[in-house]
Amino acid sequence: MLPVAIGSALLGFIVGRISKADRARAAASATRSPIAGVDAAGWEDFVSRMAVADKGHVGRKGKLGAFQMDARRLADVGAMTKAWKGTRGMEQGVWTGEWKQGLTEAAFLGNLPVQYAGFVRSMRAAAPKVSPLVGIAVDGKVATLSGLLGVSHVAGERGVEGFMRDPAVRTRFPSTAEMFSRTNGIF
Repeated sequence: MLPVAIGSALLGFIVGRISKADRARAAASATRSPIAGVDAAGWEDFVSRMAVADKGHVGRKGKLGAFQMDARRLADVGAMTKAWKGTRGMEQGVWTGEWKQGLTEAAFLGNLPVQYAGFVRSMRAAAPKVSPLVGIAVDGKVATLSGLLGVSHVAGERGVEGFMRDPAVRTRFPSTAEMFSRTNGIF
């Protein structure tokens, strides 16, 4: 009886180790940063600060999912084929679009991995465009890549330079300034 108990305990230990190793590999690949030079811990912190809603949330202005991406950005990252300003409910001037074949709004809102993939594509596209602005002081704070990516997520890549250079823009768009404060300094 004792050898069987030892054998079962050893098998359980080995299975447990393999399971932990598999879990560790899965966690490492899930949190690996898609941005060159950014470590996994920094990327994970950034993502947690950028995920501002539940995966199924539709914002007042038509922004969708955990990362609150609008149709214009979803078209830029390949989730939609085209985007235009339209009406959503009673709200005018809301970005809406045509989903890529096989994807619907309900499917997007129900699938956090799809939302994350779109967010990653967005950040990869924005990083080289905003990185020349790293180091510029904004209201006494030195801009970091994470802060600039946060701004680009809210204001668009073209809106980052105006936000950085013009205090009136920062005043006019407090949610963009709040995102900068929330994400600046992570990496």
